[in-house]
Amino acid sequence: MWRASVFIFLILSGTITGMLVWQWKAYSEQTGRAEEHTVGATQQITVETLQNELKITQTVTGLIPEKEYRLVIPDSLFKWKCKNGQEEACDSADENPYTFFSNENQMIFEYVLPMNKDKKAFMLNDWTVSIPGVKVESSLITISDFFRRKGSWAAGVPLKAHKEMKHIDYYNFEGSGNTPSLYWQQGSLEKKRKNTVDIYSENQSLNLNFEKLNNLGEIPYLSVVLTDHHQESYGKGILIAGTNTKKEKLEKMLIFQAFEKKFGYLPLKEDWLIDALATRAVEQKAGTQKGNWIFRELEKELAEDELEVFFQNTHMEESLNTEKLDKQLSDIKGHSTHFFTVNKELNAPFVPLYFDDGKKVFISGKEQKGLKLIHKNGKKLLPFKAAMEALGFDVRILSGEETMLLAKGNNSYRFYLNRNVFIYNEEDYGLLENPLTDLNGTAFIEIQWLQSLFDVSIEEWDDEIKLTGGPK
Repeated sequence: MWRASVFIFLILSGTITGMLVWQWKAYSEQTGRAEEHTVGATQQITVETLQNELKITQTVTGLIPEKEYRLVIPDSLFKWKCKNGQEEACDSADENPYTFFSNENQMIFEYVLPMNKDKKAFMLNDWTVSIPGVKVESSLITISDFFRRKGSWAAGVPLKAHKEMKHIDYYNFEGSGNTPSLYWQQGSLEKKRKNTVDIYSENQSLNLNFEKLNNLGEIPYLSVVLTDHHQESYGKGILIAGTNTKKEKLEKMLIFQAFEKKFGYLPLKEDWLIDALATRAVEQKAGTQKGNWIFRELEKELAEDELEVFFQNTHMEESLNTEKLDKQLSDIKGHSTHFFTVNKELNAPFVPLYFDDGKKVFISGKEQKGLKLIHKNGKKLLPFKAAMEALGFDVRILSGEETMLLAKGNNSYRFYLNRNVFIYNEEDYGLLENPLTDLNGTAFIEIQWLQSLFDVSIEEWDDEIKLTGGPK
């Protein structure tokens, strides 16, 4: 009997152990696939030219197996299909026509782009299916050209190979990032490498150098097509300009394109910043009032050597956003700022440049958690109304926030935002400068004036500042 029990026990133990091993293996494989996905996806796009259309197959690899993805399909794409690796239609969990499951780790899209056969030139932007939330690390574009062989192709990634056969031409473009723009025109284009740019042009003797581009560090790939077959245009990684475009203008356009790639193609309401940085790089004025305000603020708040360091750092960054620009300013001054982030939208009110000291503020023995000590124009400032109320004053603001009335005990004061005078107990006193500073509609006072005008005692350490005293 006991032998039978031991035998059953061994069988059950073996079964349980096998199940655990199987579960661990399945878990490890799934974890491994998820970790592989964090590396990023890649895509291969094949383009076949037909008489009145381009037939396109797009294969995205590196997806999480059996995960449902939502697709963004441009309106210009027709007859599109989603297939798996077995050439079967992609599965969908619901009735949404734009969400599908990946098969293994890939999805395949097939579609056509209608194209007028008599067109002399075209540039394709946003011409492939995209998957939100999936970062495409690299793109390979292969073109099989049957019907447009009398023309030339260019793209916003490097040309790796070009072969002309008896009945067909082949092009291979490959580079980092998501789908670049694709350009075609009638006639022959010669490619030359100048500085960090590939130039496609009909003029084989063209001699251009872009010295200022060398100051931008390691910029993403750029190509430029000099042609009169297409209007001046910016694409993703590619720029179209006229054959008679002056070198100075062309260099500015290329620098604009370089900053656009560094920023990852900002929305229209924010791309004024790209224009501002590009024009600064070629030592010109910005094309917007806000851009010029930005640089005036930087010139006021930063010393000449600090300003030079800031722009050098900006030029050398491979990728940029407003948070990175703010961090560069903060590192230079040793205090934090959100200057670029709060000003990033063109039509938002302009906020002047100032720096947050970061110190804790104590007034009359109590920490003022919502009150910040800031640096502006070499001065240390506190919000006037909040600071004075914490010191025990009754504060009223009159005349569109340009007149401040203060009262404490038997003492009364009147200050003006636009006048270098104040009234103390009904007597006028002139000042060499205004103790108040208007920052975006809020009045601030320099801490030194709190000492001289209100007899406030100030003690300051590395991490905190204390204000005590004042009139009774």
